[in-house]
Amino acid sequence: MKKKYFACAMGLVLALSLAACGEEEVVVENTNEEVTQEVQTQEVQTQEVQTQEVAEAPTETVAETGTEAEGGPLLQVAVMEIPDLSGTEWNFAGGMIDGVEMEEEDLNATLETYGGTLQLVFGEDGAVTMVQGGGNAEGTYEYSDDNTAIKMTLDFGGTEVTYAGFLSEVGDTVTLIAMSDMNGYDGLYFVQ
Repeated sequence: MKKKYFACAMGLVLALSLAACGEEEVVVENTNEEVTQEVQTQEVQTQEVQTQEVAEAPTETVAETGTEAEGGPLLQVAVMEIPDLSGTEWNFAGGMIDGVEMEEEDLNATLETYGGTLQLVFGEDGAVTMVQGGGNAEGTYEYSDDNTAIKMTLDFGGTEVTYAGFLSEVGDTVTLIAMSDMNGYDGLYFVQ
């Protein structure tokens, strides 16, 4: 047993002595300035690679409205697939103005603007009506290719207004969010 330990110890000493004989003296020729310049060059190259990776990352969109996910908070919400809307009614329940959720007084003022009533009623044949206390706006709607958005075109006394709509959960309620512009800061909420 002692012979085995002795043989292992001798092998270790031999291996260490051979490793020590193989060392060479290393002469450092770079000055601090050259090393600093090399490190800075490597940092710039790393930043360029990171910038290129960000530029190549895919851009997310809200449904197929053609708008990039950058923008207001309404463009950042998770969207749901839209079921068949024909024969459904959606009642105004709030919204967002300039990126801020409506408060009760904003909701009441908006309803007053629309004559006390504001609803979206979807017909069987792609027709949609915005029911208002002061008169209705008739129009049409169509689904996006992936059923995550709808495009509503309504006639307000000879002026056509287009809304992009999508479903999302606000709290625990499935909400239809309708936006007349695609900045993501303004929208009306409708619930069933």
